[in-house]
Amino acid sequence: MLNILIFILAILVTIFLVIGFHEWGHFITARLLGIKVLRFSIGFGKALYTWHDKKGTEYVLAAIPLGGYVKMLDETEGKVAEKELHLAFNRQPLYKKCLVVAAGPLSNFILAFVLYWILFIIGFTTIVPLVGTTLPHSIASTAGMQPQEEIIRINEKTTNNWTAVTIHLIENIGEKTHIPITTQVRGTSITKNYLLDLTHWHLDNLKPDPLNSLGIIPYEPDIPTIIGSIQPHSPATKSTLQINDKILAINQVPMKNWIQVITTIAKHPQETLLFNIQRKDKIISLPVMIGAKNSLFSAAHGYLGISPNFKWPPDLLRNNQYKTVPALYHAAQDVQDYINLNFIMLKKMVTGKISLQSLGGPITIFEGAGDSLNTGILPFLSFVAFISIAIGVINIIPIPGLDGGHLLIYCIEFIIKRPISSRTQELMFRLGFIILIVLAIQAVANDLMRISF
Repeated sequence: MLNILIFILAILVTIFLVIGFHEWGHFITARLLGIKVLRFSIGFGKALYTWHDKKGTEYVLAAIPLGGYVKMLDETEGKVAEKELHLAFNRQPLYKKCLVVAAGPLSNFILAFVLYWILFIIGFTTIVPLVGTTLPHSIASTAGMQPQEEIIRINEKTTNNWTAVTIHLIENIGEKTHIPITTQVRGTSITKNYLLDLTHWHLDNLKPDPLNSLGIIPYEPDIPTIIGSIQPHSPATKSTLQINDKILAINQVPMKNWIQVITTIAKHPQETLLFNIQRKDKIISLPVMIGAKNSLFSAAHGYLGISPNFKWPPDLLRNNQYKTVPALYHAAQDVQDYINLNFIMLKKMVTGKISLQSLGGPITIFEGAGDSLNTGILPFLSFVAFISIAIGVINIIPIPGLDGGHLLIYCIEFIIKRPISSRTQELMFRLGFIILIVLAIQAVANDLMRISF
């Protein structure tokens, strides 16, 4: 139950931050430019809660939390009193209209920048991108990549962590070419250069994994099966397991490392498993009831609430903490990188280099929100920043109905020196609506297929 509550909280906070900030951008810009705002809504459909401010703006929390909107005074949507004509959106000069529309996506980018800035000031650790092994006959092994090599550059772009490696690999999806990868042999100053042949590179459309599909398995230290901590109020507290117990086997299957322990537990929610453990000089058997963690959108998985007695070696971790001013640069760099990544992905989808099956819908976003908040507040802030950038980029796309579609219309009107007819605009918005519906159906279908796997 607690896990579900955390998921719900994560979803609500993500919506309020990402959607709220986007619509606030439209709202505050309109207000500053002297345009009357009639309604500020987060969500669509039936209003759950409303209130008004002194300027007559209605604020709405609606039942369907999949977006929001700002409704401004406009003659195209109803009669406007003569004394308020100067406050109507349609009466504004073109530059004001463009500023109001562009303020939404820009606000998403600003939100992401602020969140990344906070993260870099607080500081977080990332894992050094060290190759653990390469899969036989894979693209990486054919190129000659070896274990214990740190990936330091891809296409001459620095890779300080696995996220950077994944981003720069994604940039090359669908390209029938070779990509240069530079590595450094761990513990030495020796660097090596490889060319990965992408001619036959294929990814799973629903769950693309650039690293695994190239045959690169990240290094993971062999974590011993010794219990280091037991979470309060977890299923483990109801068992007789103790800190410093070494798990030898579960249901008579020998446990070689902690990953195997967690994987085994996850497969058996609400089941009693027989643990063979070593406690000091004794080997004993204990029946342990496995709990379950539920997600809003996927099946329950086993959960016990135990953690290993292990810490990553310091030389495999990289600290990312900067003072206030340097953190601004790193935050701006992250925003730029993720904006570029989103545009690259969109371009590859349009050109067919990436399948539309890789689209994520609301279920994917909501699960990501819940998982990240379960991991900690810093991963959650990073997730919100990433989603905020994605929402900003999507809204820039010149599809009628999105902010980018409105900007496209204004650009056309600027070029032809006259307004586009109402009939033409209606046809454009209908076409845009159809495109958005098709994409939404595809995204939700992808989500449902991912859940079924």
